Amino acid sequence: MPKPMTESLSRRRLLTSGTLATAGLLGWPADLSADRLVPHGLTEPDEAALLRHEVMVVREMAKSAYDFLWQIMTGIDEKEADWKPNPESNSTRWMVEHLCWFEQWAADTIENKGRYLTDKKPGKLSEPSLTALKARFDADFDRLDQLSAKLTPEQLNREITFVGRFPTTIRNMLRIHVSHLSGHLYQIRYVRGTYSRVFHTNKAIFDPW
Repeated sequence: MPKPMTESLSRRRLLTSGTLATAGLLGWPADLSADRLVPHGLTEPDEAALLRHEVMVVREMAKSAYDFLWQIMTGIDEKEADWKPNPESNSTRWMVEHLCWFEQWAADTIENKGRYLTDKKPGKLSEPSLTALKARFDADFDRLDQLSAKLTPEQLNREITFVGRFPTTIRNMLRIHVSHLSGHLYQIRYVRGTYSRVFHTNKAIFDPW
């Protein structure tokens, strides 16, 4: 009978996988520990269970970041969405369009089709209104989440080319997805906060800090 996995071994493997490191970089809650991440009763040879659990945690992190993104977008109108702090900056609309593009690219990457085969540099997906953009983003986010939940260990370790630039794996792409989404949502928070100070709008509507 295989020996139960020790705490030190489980921590070492999870740290190697990058899940805890990613959580720390994103400022995730302290209770996102190895004890919480490793399923009870896991035995040492069960690498597949570790991978499934890692994907579950990364999906939870992505959902939290996505919910926070739309909290930060509360009350924005079309005019503010196009505003830039300076001519060289990206507008809030552009950043959300870019995030929506990445969502579709990542889902297509898992299925080895569409934008994964055609898009060799980062892009954006445009819609005529913020309402339409959110509807498209919601659909793409749900699609990626559902595809991620079904990935096998073999699929997670499949090598891909990241936006035509460098080799990585599906597993690492899912980690990048979380950090990419989180990074841009804080950019959006900054741009909206600056807009509020310049035009004297009520920042507390979307950000109580």
